[in-house]
Amino acid sequence: MDAPDNIPGFLYPLLDHLASALPPTIYDTVVSLLSYSISFTTSLFHLLKALVTSNFSTWDAQAILPPLITVLGAYLALVSFYRTTGWMIRTTFAFVKWGTLISLLAAGAGYFMGSANGGNGVGGQGQGSGIVPTIGGMILDMLNGQSQNAAGGARTQKRQAPRPKAWESWDKHEQWQYDENTRNGQSEGGDSATQQIMGQIFGAVGRAVRDGGWWEATKNAVDSVLQEEDAEAGGEAGAGTGRRKQPSRKAKT
Repeated sequence: MDAPDNIPGFLYPLLDHLASALPPTIYDTVVSLLSYSISFTTSLFHLLKALVTSNFSTWDAQAILPPLITVLGAYLALVSFYRTTGWMIRTTFAFVKWGTLISLLAAGAGYFMGSANGGNGVGGQGQGSGIVPTIGGMILDMLNGQSQNAAGGARTQKRQAPRPKAWESWDKHEQWQYDENTRNGQSEGGDSATQQIMGQIFGAVGRAVRDGGWWEATKNAVDSVLQEEDAEAGGEAGAGTGRRKQPSRKAKT
């Protein structure tokens, strides 16, 4: 970027040094600020010179307005440049700050959710299988307390211990595996206990039915009823045959 015309020539070596040392964007900003500052200073100097060198009685609009308008224009340009540059710097820092905070929060949430989905939830978040169960568990913890479940009762699930590192002793690995198997057995114990209780109930009923005499009496009664029905059916069939044979004997007589 070439130096503006209002910049004095003795400042050119300084501008050349800044052009080689600063990035182009910062160099353009410095040159613009220097140009606006020099314009404002020069306009203000000419205005004060015109006011001082002339008599107060000879002041008129043609002598005062041109340098005054130049001063106001240079001042507005300098203020506009300052505000625009300040707004850009503040906006950049705001984006950097909030972007860093949001990135840290997203990384932390992803770490906790990934750990919970993997079965090694940090802080005992449980065994979620997705984002929705994990967020639901967090909300329930905030509403009911960390030690309460959705129904308001105490949680029965214990906090899962972290898995030992690869370089730790074999005893720690064995103890962790034992605790893991115990915890899995406790989580599956509800269904197995229910099935065991139902099996015991049906087994007791079956034994009572087999051991009781009323079952045999009922079976014998049913068998006797069936036998009587068969006997009656056989008697009716024999009587019908005898009646059909009598007319034939009369005919022979």
